[in-house]
Amino acid sequence: MKFNEKAFRQLADETVTAVIRLGTTSHVVLDRYPRFTDLLVNHLKSIDSSFNLEECLDWVNTMEHDPPMSLNTSYIEWKALHRFIHLLSEQKAGTLDHWQHYPSQKLKEPASDEFCDVLQAYEKALNNEGFKVETARTYASIARKLLLFLEEEGIARIADIRHDSLRDYLKSSRFDNRLTSGIANEVSRIRKFILFLEDKGLASTESLHNALPRIKKRGERIITTINETIEADLMEDEPKSLVNKRDQAILLLALHTGLRGCDIRALKFQDISWETETIHLRQQKTGADLVVPIDSATQNAIIDYVLHERRECSLEYIFITAVGPAKKLARRQYRIKYRAKGTDSFEQLPHDGLHIYRRTFASRLLESGASLYVISEMLGHINKNSVRPYLSTDETKMKRCALSLAGIPCARKEYADV
Repeated sequence: MKFNEKAFRQLADETVTAVIRLGTTSHVVLDRYPRFTDLLVNHLKSIDSSFNLEECLDWVNTMEHDPPMSLNTSYIEWKALHRFIHLLSEQKAGTLDHWQHYPSQKLKEPASDEFCDVLQAYEKALNNEGFKVETARTYASIARKLLLFLEEEGIARIADIRHDSLRDYLKSSRFDNRLTSGIANEVSRIRKFILFLEDKGLASTESLHNALPRIKKRGERIITTINETIEADLMEDEPKSLVNKRDQAILLLALHTGLRGCDIRALKFQDISWETETIHLRQQKTGADLVVPIDSATQNAIIDYVLHERRECSLEYIFITAVGPAKKLARRQYRIKYRAKGTDSFEQLPHDGLHIYRRTFASRLLESGASLYVISEMLGHINKNSVRPYLSTDETKMKRCALSLAGIPCARKEYADV
């Protein structure tokens, strides 16, 4: 018998341990691995074969899955299983010591040379506008999917794109079962691409962008925050974790300064003035300069991390990876829910992201009596109205706005004396 289930499950356990050491803490990701292990065990048993990367990937590719454009659960699971198989192979080879991408399929490019040239020019134009490389790539990807659809419809020249062509694309399966907000977001990016074509004189008419509707979804944002009990659970020591002090420093930094996660990950040693107890940085999202005070507890947490946990390296970033090549933290390498596992706080956390600390910071400022203008300045908002949704988090002041029911006639006796 070629398949050794005990050895394979041991490999899977070692892989999950290595993944956690690399910084993955998302319960959504980690909860998939036992299921994936069982799937692979059943498959390898059925063919009586030891684990092999290529054979397992071929097997996964035979599974039915929705097209990636729909972003349905089946596709996400299919892609995650691809990644897990790669991770198992890396662990088996002893090379699972850093993060890397494992593409499940090669991106399809337009067959038309003109379409390919336009996509390159568009991405370059976005970079020249000041868009980040990742953002420009995302915008260009949306344009690429539009051009692929047009090719399938028999259109291979920009000048042949008509109003009906764009309307047909919006009626295609790509936009089926999508949230209004997601459709609105994508349509606005398609419009930017069409305006680029018009500006370059490539489109057949300057009114082509008018074929795209303006979609607005009105609604109130619900601001989620954490309370002091949850904060204490998240700050609890995790001695076995390689990133315990790093997590604690990041938590305090976000909770006591309100900095965005992207700014914390990009924080450099020279950004902190220990003499004036302030942080000076240029915001990643807005490009605007920001100065915020940093309290002693947060300073001490950062110093504790740097002195006793951070690896020695020449990187100027404060927060770096714990294993593998020393790198600046990526977004996926900081999650919060795992620190609350085993406590009541785990179920109370609405999501796994760092942004909830920023919301809590703003809400606590509001509760302490700070004006909206001051809170907006502390958060580094360009649009001062961006802070208004936080009003809903101050329950004490919201209760003052409640209207009395006195004087309203009530026909039912059981409520008449209330």
